[in-house]
Amino acid sequence: MGNSEAEARIRIIATLFGAYGQAVDGQRPSIYVKMLKDIPVNVLERACQKIILENKFLPSIAEVVEASRSLVGTADDDSRIREWDEAWAEIERAMQATPWGQYPTFSRPEIAQAVASFGWHDLQMTLAEDMPTVRAQVRRMYEDVCKRTKERGSNEYILGKSKTGLLQPAAKIEPRALRQANNGGGLESVGALMGTMAAPTSAAAITFDEWRKHHGKEKER
Repeated sequence: MGNSEAEARIRIIATLFGAYGQAVDGQRPSIYVKMLKDIPVNVLERACQKIILENKFLPSIAEVVEASRSLVGTADDDSRIREWDEAWAEIERAMQATPWGQYPTFSRPEIAQAVASFGWHDLQMTLAEDMPTVRAQVRRMYEDVCKRTKERGSNEYILGKSKTGLLQPAAKIEPRALRQANNGGGLESVGALMGTMAAPTSAAAITFDEWRKHHGKEKER
């Protein structure tokens, strides 16, 4: 970390503490700087700005991380784990649009995995009267998959396998060069936010066939 970047991080955290009337001459601000060192400076600065505008109290380190994740997810929708209602709406569209015997494409691997765990053909054959029960079952599967995905990202970061897992625990991240935004610091793209970090190819749309080749054949019920 260069001196200018280190100074920028100290300044950002000092602004955060000052906004809540907290002293910056103790040990606590330095702990924030240390624990948040792998968040790009421009992301950290915007996350702290978001928190200052929305929160009444000084945030924990975990809350700063969560605000950073939120910004990255907004800037790059492909990297964002879908809320359950979004995931189910996508599943419903797939059930209506996919011919029998074919498999749909989903925007996130977590959706594909949850549906495969239940059984795509079983889902297609579900009667309307049974759909509320099936929906609840798929929701539990989906939420379990999302939890495991987030835990994997956090664990890989803590174990030193991935620095980007701190911000995007939804999938494995691969570094690549991204252009800097030229709109005066706005949230034009995830590249503008994250510099050399990018959304992973695994976060793109995934087909059932791709999922099954990687994880095995769909579970028969």
